[in-house]
Amino acid sequence: LEGAINGALLDIARQLAAQAGMERTAIVDPLLDGRSGQQTKATQRAMQALVDAVPKVLPKLNLLPFDEAGTRQSAWLINGTLTAQQAQPGSYRLTVALSDRASGLVIARGVAPITDAQLDLAPTRFYAESPSLVRDRAIQGYIDTTEKPVGQPADTLYLEQIPTAALLAEAQDAYDHERWDDALKLMSAAAQRDDGQQLRTFNGLYMANMKLGRTAEAEEAFGKIAALGLATSNLAVKILFKPGTTEFMGEADTYAMWLRQIARAAQGSSLCLTVVGHTSKTGTEQGNRVLSLRRAQAMRDRLVREAPPLGRGLRVRTEGKGWDETIVGTGTDDL
Repeated sequence: LEGAINGALLDIARQLAAQAGMERTAIVDPLLDGRSGQQTKATQRAMQALVDAVPKVLPKLNLLPFDEAGTRQSAWLINGTLTAQQAQPGSYRLTVALSDRASGLVIARGVAPITDAQLDLAPTRFYAESPSLVRDRAIQGYIDTTEKPVGQPADTLYLEQIPTAALLAEAQDAYDHERWDDALKLMSAAAQRDDGQQLRTFNGLYMANMKLGRTAEAEEAFGKIAALGLATSNLAVKILFKPGTTEFMGEADTYAMWLRQIARAAQGSSLCLTVVGHTSKTGTEQGNRVLSLRRAQAMRDRLVREAPPLGRGLRVRTEGKGWDETIVGTGTDDL
């Protein structure tokens, strides 16, 4: 595993060295999964391998910590994605981009294949426990930057938000290591910034407050998740069901709170909603399509109970995707 990652990263670093050979300071924004936009065990290992590989082939590149001080001092920014190739199980594409923060241009980019069936694609604790799973504008800008050809502008919003991204990275690390107070403090600091009004911030505020038993504050944070999702037409929440049913798999009180906040946010807007249900791959395709629709209808009924005006006309529609668009795990009942 390490050999596969290190070999690919050394190849990428050589490509970067050929394109950018002068002495500079740089920071590395933690690598993401190219499909989900999340940090995983695999992207963490790739990140560490990248940090280890850079000094070997780019001795003039001084890597600084990805924190407030590092973002003030660095001239360059490195970010990257690890993306599973769906047509080839066990195959991945590792992409790393080097951007000049002053000019806003991607000045070097490397791409390398990795073949390893044992890579752990499980999300880190922060992402595994996040209630909302979407790629918001900040994450999309990160991923778009890794795909830009050399000489093209990196995503402008992504570059502008780097100081806040570093603050959020520190907060996520604190959460992953069960430092709930630190995570809450850092997420609260991010929430005070204009560019901190993003999904990672509100997910973090919700989860840290829940860990600390601050349920009222957690519900307030989830309300912001719901409002942001509706405002951007991009709201996906991780409500799990018992296999083959429309009954919640545990956490009924938590799910009820989520639906209450979604209903309130929807009622306060003029938006129409489409509630989409999903299933695992167990059972027949037609049976799962029917089940996913029943799940969506059950959620619609709950939303209408919380906010009766949503039941008027066609404000809330339902749709079932069956197993076609798995958004969590592998699509099996246990993952």
